Amino acid sequence: MVRIQDLLRKQEEEGFVGRSRELAILRRELAEDNDNWRLVHLYGLGGIGKTSLLRRLVRDMNVASVTLNGEDCRSLEQFLSRLRARLIEQGWAPPPSPAADEAAAMADYLNEEAASRQGLVVIVDDFEACRPIESWLRDQWFPMLAVHVRVCTASRYPLGDSWLLAPGWTGLVYHLRLGSLSRRAVDRYAEVRGIADRGARDAIDRFAKGMPLAMTLACDAMLQYGPGVLREGSVHRQMIHSLCVMLLQDIEGPFERQLLDAASVFWRFDQELLEKATGQAVTDESFRKLCGLPFIVLSDEGGWSVVDAMREWIRTDLRNRTPDAYELFRRRALLILQGRLAAAPADQKRRLIVELLDLHENELLRSYGFRGQGERFKAEVRQAREADIPVLENMYREWTCTIPPYLPDDTHQEAYIRKVWEAEPSSFTVFEAEGRLAAFYALVPLTPRARSVFEDNPVLSAYVKASPPQDDEYLIWLGCTLPDFDPSAFGYLLRRLFSELAGKLVVTLTPLPYFADMYASIGFKRLPWADSRYTEGTLMEAYRLDLRNKDLSEPLTVRLFPNAPQESVSVQEAASLLKKALSGSPALEHDAHLLRALRESGMFKQPAMLDASPVASIRLAVSECLAKLGEGSEEEQLQAQAIRLSYIQRIGTHEVVAARLRLSQSTYYRYLKKGFERVAQALMRE
Repeated sequence: MVRIQDLLRKQEEEGFVGRSRELAILRRELAEDNDNWRLVHLYGLGGIGKTSLLRRLVRDMNVASVTLNGEDCRSLEQFLSRLRARLIEQGWAPPPSPAADEAAAMADYLNEEAASRQGLVVIVDDFEACRPIESWLRDQWFPMLAVHVRVCTASRYPLGDSWLLAPGWTGLVYHLRLGSLSRRAVDRYAEVRGIADRGARDAIDRFAKGMPLAMTLACDAMLQYGPGVLREGSVHRQMIHSLCVMLLQDIEGPFERQLLDAASVFWRFDQELLEKATGQAVTDESFRKLCGLPFIVLSDEGGWSVVDAMREWIRTDLRNRTPDAYELFRRRALLILQGRLAAAPADQKRRLIVELLDLHENELLRSYGFRGQGERFKAEVRQAREADIPVLENMYREWTCTIPPYLPDDTHQEAYIRKVWEAEPSSFTVFEAEGRLAAFYALVPLTPRARSVFEDNPVLSAYVKASPPQDDEYLIWLGCTLPDFDPSAFGYLLRRLFSELAGKLVVTLTPLPYFADMYASIGFKRLPWADSRYTEGTLMEAYRLDLRNKDLSEPLTVRLFPNAPQESVSVQEAASLLKKALSGSPALEHDAHLLRALRESGMFKQPAMLDASPVASIRLAVSECLAKLGEGSEEEQLQAQAIRLSYIQRIGTHEVVAARLRLSQSTYYRYLKKGFERVAQALMRE
């Protein structure tokens, strides 16, 4: 007779996907014959699948185990009582509770059972709830256990510094972070749930972003309401809001939520960015608490980041709840990044330009281009070798079946890979991870040799024959990944590719509408005369963007906020722009980033005045404001003098000016900062 519990078990078995690597690690670490005893701590976001993984581990292990929930173990007495109850439920016979030293008696019992049963694993889920007894467990009870008793804990957070500092525990804790599921795993789960349409399964992946809880909700909603449910609509908004409510339980108060909302607008953030975005001071303690949340990770590029799924859901929920606040944060983010671009050395500008892409509303960029922060995808990036070519050909053939129309490429672009490599070997960039080629892209310089290869290519012949050769002309030709490494690999690839476009005339063709939308949204121009056909006659649209005399930030800025109100810049940011403009290094006439930021700051109602003689125009405008400021209080007069002597008359260093004004260094810099803010505010009001 089939029972309901059998159906539940079967459903759970079939729905468990994508955790073979983590299961293998847990089995290895917790194996009784492993000579190296270590406490294994599994951690990750709420909803990431920790409990499901532990349940699967218990079923798969050939060793006895007992599982506790930390919510039931907030005191020593609760812990021992619950442990005894769980053992009895499993048919064990722990000794009667002694009047004294029950903890030692229970440890002795587990040690004896572990010896007779060839091992035993004690699992404590929701371990963060055990915080009141954490030190007792670490310092007293766990040390009583024999090495045959393995211990596994799980929580949203990694174990704290107290474990690193505790005597003897160095090297005895193994942290295993549980990240998002791969695209292949999400696809497999959706298929098991009965969703046959590949496009619908892709939509689930874009919504869930590898988060098991969201994946389950998305499948439930799609089965109930149909494939359109994951587009914008009331059910979609409610799903995102519910996810935020469930996963943001650690947020303490409205200010911390405001910081998190602001942080979600940036791909990477730091304390200074949050202060400028919110317009409020952020103390070191507030920033430290924010970065201690389980969904905040150190960014691969420096700074911090909200993990992919949470960043997108928080950002979307903010836009749904308070659209004006969302737009204000985005405008401020744009201006902040522009300011950093203006001051950044050349080697950092490309990275900052790529970060501007994250402010876009384009679905492809938001769904895939910026995924992978803090995930396990770590790759060696290099040029392709001849031995790689068969792997690249096969990877491309398999990849084309994973994108619309989910059929092999009947134009057989893979047949040209070797010829292009022989003509221009620098075209191919490969990403090697875990001993495999995980991804590659081809950015081909359209030299005469490369053009000759493409003359008979069914996709590219129209462009090559109709467009004369040009200097620094490049083709974004191919790019694909192994599904096991997606979406992190695709995001990594896309960001790397965009960072390579500077100084190039870039052409590309795509059969995918969301790629076409992405190219158009960041400034690529349509070339209908170069269009061609792909599998089953699908139109391949041609696009081109000239970045030889400008960088990607210019078209990006125009398309991000074509009608952005000028007052969106903060007074502090405007003051910083003025200071940079008057500093004289580098020459303002040659600093396109800074000039553009000044034009868009709202301080100059006729931005064209900056075109002919920007330095003279800014000096004149600032001098007029200083004259008015000098008519104010004694403090305002000193602020005006500090700016005039330092930045207009340039009588010497800041130390010299401070001495002339008989001010201490700290007071002088405070007056200088306040003075620039008053001038910026006056210019913005005129």
